[in-house]
Amino acid sequence: MGKAKIGFEVDEGDLANAKAYVALHGGSLNKLVSALFASLGKDDAQRMPLVDPALGVLMGVSTGKISIAQAARQLELPDAGYVLQRLAALGLPLPRLPKEFVAQQLAQARSALDDCLVVPAPAPVARRVSKARKGSALA
Repeated sequence: MGKAKIGFEVDEGDLANAKAYVALHGGSLNKLVSALFASLGKDDAQRMPLVDPALGVLMGVSTGKISIAQAARQLELPDAGYVLQRLAALGLPLPRLPKEFVAQQLAQARSALDDCLVVPAPAPVARRVSKARKGSALA
């Protein structure tokens, strides 16, 4: 059977999910779409799910559809740090954080660093000794 070349539009978030899936499992987008098309019409029992629920949540974070805090709750993790750790372990791209959040984090970090700075004591002011005093000090 021959092959046909097709073109279609897809949501950017869905494309990011597909790219993340391919990066994690190997292969290419072309093979992924071909496998999906080949699975159409087969019994649901024969079809493999494309994404397990936990991976779906992590890809949602990676594409910015789910917040890191929401993902931590959904995955029942202690905090957002564990979500970031899982993203890194799977090789998924980290989400782009909102500008307001980044600005807030930077302000908090700067404040913490400012609190740690030691303010140097002012340098002692050198006194000039007049020549008259200098001469009397030598005599």
